[in-house]
Amino acid sequence: MDEQKMTQRFNQALKDHKDGTPQLFLYSLMDFSFDYNEEEEVVTLTAPVSEVMYNPVGFIHGGIITYMADTAMGHLCAAFEDQPSVSLELKTQFFRTAKAGELKARAYFLKKGKRVQFVECTIEDDQERLLSKVTGTFYTV
Repeated sequence: MDEQKMTQRFNQALKDHKDGTPQLFLYSLMDFSFDYNEEEEVVTLTAPVSEVMYNPVGFIHGGIITYMADTAMGHLCAAFEDQPSVSLELKTQFFRTAKAGELKARAYFLKKGKRVQFVECTIEDDQERLLSKVTGTFYTV
């Protein structure tokens, strides 16, 4: 891991951080990018694979995959329900991993209720291989 490069990213993430906005410390540190498709009601989060994401075995940590999915699904609920939501339950299934390139988390509704949303998120690598699928139940606050 390039210590100087990580220190620069860390310092930039500290500068970028603003509570209650998409400019959160971890979003900046992991270089998250969001795309909102209003017509299809889909949110896509992309992030480059980096060493900071690895577990001790050298694969992307499952918590990072779940964090990306939870973030994409939360943004989906906030963007298309006009109010923020919190996750009540998440289920993550892991199919494969990636060591380089870019991750793409694509979140969409399975069912929208008045207060509870059922959401799914797929995580793919930059070769469009399915790495993981996450389902979640979200409560609109």
